[in-house]
Amino acid sequence: MVRVYVPIEAVVVIEFTAPNLREDTILLLEINHKMNMKNICILFTMMILSLVPGKAMSQEKEDMSFELNSLSGESVRVNLELDDVNEKIILKLNSKEMLCLDNYRGLDDEMKVLNNKFIMIHYKVRGGSDIKVRKTTLVCVADGKLHKALDIVSTMSHNIGDLKANGDESLKQSDECGLYTLKLVSLQHQGRGFLLTAVEHEMESSKADKQNNFEREDSVKMFFDDVNKVFYTKMITLNGRYMVEGESDSLRNFKNLLVPFISLNNEESVYIDKDWYYMEPGNRLAKVTD
Repeated sequence: MVRVYVPIEAVVVIEFTAPNLREDTILLLEINHKMNMKNICILFTMMILSLVPGKAMSQEKEDMSFELNSLSGESVRVNLELDDVNEKIILKLNSKEMLCLDNYRGLDDEMKVLNNKFIMIHYKVRGGSDIKVRKTTLVCVADGKLHKALDIVSTMSHNIGDLKANGDESLKQSDECGLYTLKLVSLQHQGRGFLLTAVEHEMESSKADKQNNFEREDSVKMFFDDVNKVFYTKMITLNGRYMVEGESDSLRNFKNLLVPFISLNNEESVYIDKDWYYMEPGNRLAKVTD
């Protein structure tokens, strides 16, 4: 809502209220008496646009749906909501079954259904300063529930340009950049399961430290665990005592526990009790979060 008060003096008082602003904003706009109405309207429009946040001028929620088959072959419909305000992607199978992907900052590519069984979502997530992060998630339906079959960082890049400290050329830092990508290439049936093939690419480049520059590219094969409904690179056996860090830290003793294992982006993770955990030095398992 906008209310404009024009007193006798050449000052226009504008009270501006927008639903997405935290509080009403009162503005004083001094108008030169020589300005014509056209220029005043242009100035007024520019002021209004500068006040309205980007999200207020775009659609804050977008709903869509996907038809696919569950892993056992039943036809199902999954409703999906892109919630920009709360930074979530919400998938709903029905009123009681839903799955949330947090830290959502916008789609990175068009969503697709692979093999009529997996919804593939590429989306942006919050990174640090000069760091770009993208995630790829595959969602499937089994036993009346939604499952994150794959939930990985598919792109991470950093780019530090030439910087100067207090204008001192001697403190100038040279360009540094790094890039990691994981691109899904194919998804094929393999017996009763699936075989997911991806290409992993990593590059580091520095003008100041060229001896450590490198670039590599490897093919990665991931298999599907039909029990846990997740993709993995291999199965491993856990033995011994581990400090399991998560919602409630605990010391657990594992004996010949066979678990899915995945190694990507120089990080190793295991799947235990429906959650992924980073394997850290000192027999520590840290819960992977969004």
